[in-house]
Amino acid sequence: MTDSVEEVTIEAAPERVFNALTQKDEIARWWTDDLSTIPEVGSLSEFYFSKRKFVIQFEVAELEQDKKVHWLSRKGPPHWVGTSITWQLEPVHNGTQVIFHHDGFAQADERYEITRAWWEHFLASLKSYLETGKGTPWSPLSLKGVELRTLS
Repeated sequence: MTDSVEEVTIEAAPERVFNALTQKDEIARWWTDDLSTIPEVGSLSEFYFSKRKFVIQFEVAELEQDKKVHWLSRKGPPHWVGTSITWQLEPVHNGTQVIFHHDGFAQADERYEITRAWWEHFLASLKSYLETGKGTPWSPLSLKGVELRTLS
């Protein structure tokens, strides 16, 4: 199995980062503004892209207040089936260290690399949103030519 791991330090308290990862109005500011989510273990969250032509669905597997968010992939690109996402939050001087894992890919192929590029963009968007109030959520131009169809 191949895993994607990214780390980013954000100048915001763990509580603020946790809220940005779990609250609908906050997720909309850095990932996609078309979503349905309830921050409860066992609930299904859906994230829509390209005027709902593309949907990613996660089950909320674990929530540890201000420390951890864990999702299981339930619908989305075929190579995401069986993968999971974990956001581990560690307090550091003046902020939070976010350790992001997208685990369980069968192989490190082109679709895996595109997924990594997606997450790099959206982690930077999360950081920007929390530090400046302005993220760069999904738009058809947000990934500089990387189209959703390349993920499926």
